[in-house]
Amino acid sequence: MKKAILFAAHGSKNRAASSALGNILKLTKKAYPDIPIFSAFTSGHILKKLREQGQKLPTVKQNLENLSEEGFTHVVIQSLHVIPGTEYTNTCRLVNRVEKGEIKFEKAIIGEPLLTNDQEIDEISDLILNLLEERDPQKEALILVAHGSKYSDSGNSLYDKFKEVLEAKDSNAYLGKLNSEEGIEKISDRIKASGLKKAYLLPLLFGAGNHVKKDMAGEHEGSWKNIVASRDIEAIPVAKGIGEFDIFARRWMDKLKKAIDQLDT
Repeated sequence: MKKAILFAAHGSKNRAASSALGNILKLTKKAYPDIPIFSAFTSGHILKKLREQGQKLPTVKQNLENLSEEGFTHVVIQSLHVIPGTEYTNTCRLVNRVEKGEIKFEKAIIGEPLLTNDQEIDEISDLILNLLEERDPQKEALILVAHGSKYSDSGNSLYDKFKEVLEAKDSNAYLGKLNSEEGIEKISDRIKASGLKKAYLLPLLFGAGNHVKKDMAGEHEGSWKNIVASRDIEAIPVAKGIGEFDIFARRWMDKLKKAIDQLDT
């Protein structure tokens, strides 16, 4: 048995986003020093933009084909996505191709994303609400910035359930999706109506890519930070992906351990 770990992340053109992936790689090398570790981006848009910049990175499929040619027999593909959206579904299809013999491995297992069920929604929402020690939940709002999923109903239903649970636990916490009409404008109006004067913006995103640096915390008029500020609310962006926090990185590590255990059975 010759094993490999392949991380599958959305990816980013922004180098700052690599901090979250670097954190996971560091933890994995420590936990599994004898298993070679690889990574790939799952966003076709990101891969295309990187190619235009002269960086031709292999896709998840190309990584798998390369690993097969190098003699690896067993592989875990660990998702670094937050929810099981379209990119996760596409990665699952690659595992199905392995099972059909189209990509040559004796066994391939996919590790789950961060949020897949009600228990995880409950646990992760607690971690989120306790993450910022400096925030006073009675006097300061929390805006969680999620990506949203244009083409995955199951993924969006998880976001909606997370929003419901989060906001039930903390009346001054909100979840908004970048790809949604239920975005920052309405959230900002609700915070203003509540009378609060300060709001923290926190990504529910693995890494701090352009969605964080520009869409959430950018200096342009349409950034979430500036839309909040336009309501006379002090906006404090936390420009870190949750994969940079060990408390969340360990959740993905638990998923990886479960997948590796399956690989060994």
